[in-house]
Amino acid sequence: MDTKAKNKTDVRSMTKIALCITVLCISSYLVIPLPFTPIVLSLHTIMVNLIGLILKPKFAGYTLAVYLLMGLIGLPVYSNGTSGPGKLFGPTGGFYFGFLIAVIVISLFKGKKNNFWRYVLATIALGLPIQHVCAIVMMCFHNGFNIAAAAATVSFPFIPGDIIKCVIASGLGVVLNKTLSYLPGENS
Repeated sequence: MDTKAKNKTDVRSMTKIALCITVLCISSYLVIPLPFTPIVLSLHTIMVNLIGLILKPKFAGYTLAVYLLMGLIGLPVYSNGTSGPGKLFGPTGGFYFGFLIAVIVISLFKGKKNNFWRYVLATIALGLPIQHVCAIVMMCFHNGFNIAAAAATVSFPFIPGDIIKCVIASGLGVVLNKTLSYLPGENS
């Protein structure tokens, strides 16, 4: 690959990463607080899954790493406009670490073909458990909960909604990957 083509590819990748970070930040503000848990319903799960489905693994990882660093240094990009080390390393911070791991795993296992059912399988069977296990571990660590109590607080009530979000992200992933494949020089 010549230098000009490589630079074009790098610009495309960086643009996709920047757009994904932007949409992820916006999705952080679209929340519904729940009275029975410190967790809020947000569009994070849709966006994290979508990022894993449309980006290569390393770019998906970069996207989430930059997002996490933005919130860590104080930019209000976490759920409901929160930020800082207290949020990232607090009781509900496990979801954020789960997002980072899940997005890479989803991207690795989504397959090369644009396939809705494979996307659904990757997001539900791999991404979702990673996110929830990380959330349960962090909640246990902070609150001294046993695993069952932590799962009842941060996981079980959200599984049906998260499955729906995975299906939505998979549908959007198919559409976006099809659309992006028509761009000149697009190969991711």
